[in-house]
Amino acid sequence: MAAIPGKKSATPFTPTVDAAGDPTTCFCCGMRAVALGVAPNPKPDPQYLCRRCIVSINDYKKIRRLDDYELRALDAGVEAVGEWIADNGGLTELAHYDELNQRLLVKAAWEGCARGLREALKDAPF
Repeated sequence: MAAIPGKKSATPFTPTVDAAGDPTTCFCCGMRAVALGVAPNPKPDPQYLCRRCIVSINDYKKIRRLDDYELRALDAGVEAVGEWIADNGGLTELAHYDELNQRLLVKAAWEGCARGLREALKDAPF
């Protein structure tokens, strides 16, 4: 996985809480979270979940990581974002970009993940 310039790691969907401690993002799927966290130690991040993931919490507890296809898609998304940042001045702080470039950065990540997932699924046994 190519690192994003100036960043230590690319962990998806964390933190799940804002500065006031309110839920923001689902730890599992990235959608809007509500007030149920799954972290054994809620400090500093309670790992909040959305309504859909709360319904399937018993299955979710058994699966604590992304599968191989999701990891390959994530790697491709991170690589695409790293390339986009390098091509656009190397700035890693989102606030330095205008709204259009912020959207183009997210588009690069989205398309990179999709491209990586399609590539990974070419090797799938199904």
